[in-house]
Amino acid sequence: MLSVAVLALSGGASIGPAGFMDVLAKADRAWRLAAGQDWTPLFDITLVGLDSTPVRCRDGIVLQPHCPARDLASPQLVVVPAFDDEHLLDSLASNQDWASWLRKWHADGARVASSCIGAFLLAEAGLLDGRPATTHWMFADMLRSRYPAVKVSSDRLIVDAGDVITCGGATTFLSLVIYLVERFGGHERAALARKVLLIDGGRVSQLPYLAFTPVREHGDELVLAVQHYIDTHLASPIRSDLLARMFGVSPRTLARRFHAATNSSVTSYVQQARILLAKKLLETTDKPIEHIRAATGYLDPAAFRRAFRQAAGISPRQYRNTYAAGQLPTS
Repeated sequence: MLSVAVLALSGGASIGPAGFMDVLAKADRAWRLAAGQDWTPLFDITLVGLDSTPVRCRDGIVLQPHCPARDLASPQLVVVPAFDDEHLLDSLASNQDWASWLRKWHADGARVASSCIGAFLLAEAGLLDGRPATTHWMFADMLRSRYPAVKVSSDRLIVDAGDVITCGGATTFLSLVIYLVERFGGHERAALARKVLLIDGGRVSQLPYLAFTPVREHGDELVLAVQHYIDTHLASPIRSDLLARMFGVSPRTLARRFHAATNSSVTSYVQQARILLAKKLLETTDKPIEHIRAATGYLDPAAFRRAFRQAAGISPRQYRNTYAAGQLPTS
């Protein structure tokens, strides 16, 4: 059996550690359907605390660690769930003492896997320096800024760097469970667990969930005016040089001020705004995709499909089929 230590981090949602332990155990037991009497568990799971004190989660649930870190023999796999994302830096500081344990167990040969913003704790311990990693897409820029040595891939759902594995949002621990079952128990075992637990194993990207949020609290009135013009003229051709002339500045000045205010080029902003509008129209209307293509300023259907797939990871039709209103089953 593989010894697995799940960290009881303070301040997080109970679904992180408790959900992971429950689903991992159920995925393990699902193998009994195929193995019968020859079944042996793949994982030996322990909930570990910094000490033996009960750990209070932000939803009011209290977790009782099975043992404190000091009493645990070095595990083979360490799982770092998400902590409090509403107060990320404060929560990271309150869990700081875990960093030394992560370094020790990793040095002893443990593989370390994180879910969502658990990647910040791995980065704090130095385990992600020079490595590719992912986290929830909303916090990818913060991870990249705070730990510049980490090669952040915000579009990836799971990044396996060998002895360190990172995963996207908090509830993607379901995908992480299936990945770990396959990594340590093989494809057949993982496929059966996926079927028994009804876990979709096809997602490999966070791109469909990424939401473009324009930066507007920057105080540059010129850039705000340009943003407003872009947002209200997405169906029309938009060129940086013509925008500069329209607002009475040189193209170089517009490019410099726009990037300083939004951390984006004008061209990139226009494309992201167009894709955001396309997503909203696909989700909320039944307008033909060709109509949506024209409404978002794309003249070439192939260029629209290519740009949409690059931004969302799936085609416009697939996006509508998945996220449009009325896609939930009704009784």
